Amino acid sequence: MKQLKNTPETSEFTEETALAFFARYLDEQKWSYNRLADSSTLLSGFNGADALWDFNLIARQKSAGLFLLGVNSFIPNKVRPERRAACAELLTRINFELTLGSFAMNCDAGELCFRTSVLLPGADITSGIVEHLVGFHLATVDECLKSVLAVLYSDTTPAQALQAPEERTEPTAEPRIDLN
Repeated sequence: MKQLKNTPETSEFTEETALAFFARYLDEQKWSYNRLADSSTLLSGFNGADALWDFNLIARQKSAGLFLLGVNSFIPNKVRPERRAACAELLTRINFELTLGSFAMNCDAGELCFRTSVLLPGADITSGIVEHLVGFHLATVDECLKSVLAVLYSDTTPAQALQAPEERTEPTAEPRIDLN
């Protein structure tokens, strides 16, 4: 990897500058957010198709001119101990298909999150990159949450939860009355 020199362009770009891209994106979407005190972190929430959840946006300088942009979603539903193995399998199946980001579970507490990040030179950070990072992140959580909830709150297996609705075989109920 090429080492970045501390040029005027890279030395003027700070965590504040990187965080301003996130703030501008949230402002354009007309989403409310708060800044975590003494930190380059913004806190917000998202109303998805199946749930509401909180997420944060972080900007961290990793080295001279190199910045980490991250989005972290916190799924509000905790995994009961008896469903943690099934949930871990589901998250592994989902993560295997992802090209960006990953789901994680705290195996002791049952907390779930999704993390997405990118490492870029400050000069390469654009509004388009921020829009793509945040949009992809929230869309992925929203898309996968239905499968996660199915595994958390039913006997649905991880493989079944990931099947398309038209592929799922729903059990048919026995008729309560037999008409001749």
